[in-house]
Amino acid sequence: MNKHLWRAVLSIFVAFAVAIPAGLAFACVGVMSLTTEVSRVEPGGTVPVTGRGFAQGAPIEIRLDSLSGQLLATAPAPMSTMTSQFTIPVVIPADVSRGQHLLVAVQNYHQMNAGAPARATIQVGADAPVLGAGEAGRPTTLTEGSGPGGGLLLLIGLGVAAAGLLLAGFVSLLAAKREAQPEPAKAKA
Repeated sequence: MNKHLWRAVLSIFVAFAVAIPAGLAFACVGVMSLTTEVSRVEPGGTVPVTGRGFAQGAPIEIRLDSLSGQLLATAPAPMSTMTSQFTIPVVIPADVSRGQHLLVAVQNYHQMNAGAPARATIQVGADAPVLGAGEAGRPTTLTEGSGPGGGLLLLIGLGVAAAGLLLAGFVSLLAAKREAQPEPAKAKA
């Protein structure tokens, strides 16, 4: 095989060996969310809960206060991916203490979303605490970010490509040096 062709093939292989894992690391990962239609519920009451973005293939469990907390409800496995949405009634147990609690949606599915949980807070019993007159106001809504912009993604892609090209060039130089060295003279017997 021609030396230059061999170097080109090796360089392309090295570039792909760097670019493919880097591209997979930034692949689309589902972002799940969990919201409640009301912010307050009495012990023993029911709160409608909406979940979005869960993967198809496994049911979603709604648990109280932690990933391993009391199971409150189970939503059926979504029929679509990334655009899935469900709304189910969740009954808050009558023996739950009053105060702020966390509803946690967990899916035992580790392909698309790595089993990452989604959370929503709910006030059980009394109204939510009111801040004093001298304190700064507490935000009542969450601002949803849009994620990384196109410019940042372009810079990341260029950085990965530059790293791959540098690695490929380094390997090519090593291969050229190795081939350029003369073989030691063989002793005649």
